[in-house]
Amino acid sequence: MINRVRQYIEKNHLLVKNLPVLTAVSGGADPVALLDILLRLGYQCMVAHCNFHLRGAESDRDEQFVRNLCKSRNIPLYVNHFSTEQIAKEHGISVEMAARDLRYAWFEECRKMFHCQAIAVAHHQNDQAETILLNIKRGTGIRGLAGMAPRNGLIVRPLLCVQRQDILAYLSLQKQSYVEDSTNADTRFRRNAIRKQLEQYSPSDIRHFAHTGECMQGYMLLIEDVIKNVQEKIVTKESNETKIHIPSLLRYPYARTLLFELLHPYGFTDVEQIFSSLGKNSGKRFFSGQFSVLKDRNCLVITPIHEKQTVTPAVSCIVRSLSPNESLPKADDKRCFLDKRIAGKSLTVRRWKEGDSFCPLGMYGRKKISDFLTDLKLSLNEKDNVFVLC
Repeated sequence: MINRVRQYIEKNHLLVKNLPVLTAVSGGADPVALLDILLRLGYQCMVAHCNFHLRGAESDRDEQFVRNLCKSRNIPLYVNHFSTEQIAKEHGISVEMAARDLRYAWFEECRKMFHCQAIAVAHHQNDQAETILLNIKRGTGIRGLAGMAPRNGLIVRPLLCVQRQDILAYLSLQKQSYVEDSTNADTRFRRNAIRKQLEQYSPSDIRHFAHTGECMQGYMLLIEDVIKNVQEKIVTKESNETKIHIPSLLRYPYARTLLFELLHPYGFTDVEQIFSSLGKNSGKRFFSGQFSVLKDRNCLVITPIHEKQTVTPAVSCIVRSLSPNESLPKADDKRCFLDKRIAGKSLTVRRWKEGDSFCPLGMYGRKKISDFLTDLKLSLNEKDNVFVLC
């Protein structure tokens, strides 16, 4: 098994010998085996352990086990404690999601602090099969079928070449103890339920899942290359806006799939409604967790979601009379001129609203602000940031 992992690391260029590796160790069988194998292969390991305080005394038991393990092998250990349930509640997310986000954010902090080349995690082929099956149940495309990659940025998975049964046999052979997480048996968690279903699959079935993931990862690289080329032709970025040119998008026979790939990085997992809106009137908005997509005239406009500006622009006011021979200075986008007799006693700066109108200087009659902004060919996002003096 050690040789298999060594060959997998070399084949996928996961690690080098002359830089430290931050190894995530919970105390369970998989990360304990990962740590043992990396050490035997000659890698310089540092260990990071998270105590999420979700299982009472069992969480503290896991921490103590990892402390003893690292002390016995003289391995640097870094432990962090999290109030996971409180953080999940504050951010309105599941405890499981909070733990995952906290774990990886802290691992990255440690990696930077101690100049580690990568963060090694202990996912194996059974985890890969779980991930792919879970994605299929949710509904997925090639990205979901690809599962977990051997390397994702600075996160590496050296054990994706072995199965759970291989790991347990290895630990037994090495007479290396580990701890069990009692919540792994709780099938109320979707992944645990999938894991239970996988018990009926043979080792060859698990290998086939892993092989499928590898094949799909290759296809993903091809697709990403195509997407990159298309992006250069139909996507533009202006300050905090990203625009997808709709007529150009629709020229591609795989426009719906292309739209999914373009929007997926912004948190959009279902683009059917967005795609259906392309032939309709402007103004429809769609939201993911952190971004909005606006269907404008010829573009889909992607912007970060943030509260509208509450601080109005600074305005100064000068009141004076014009001499009979003095001409009125030319107005521009920084200044305007009003007749004090009709301006009233006070002026207010605010965002424009539907129904607002004004009388252009030197003209008779009134014009709606909405029509004026349309004449200027402003996008809907630009219109949202227009203020009026009234």
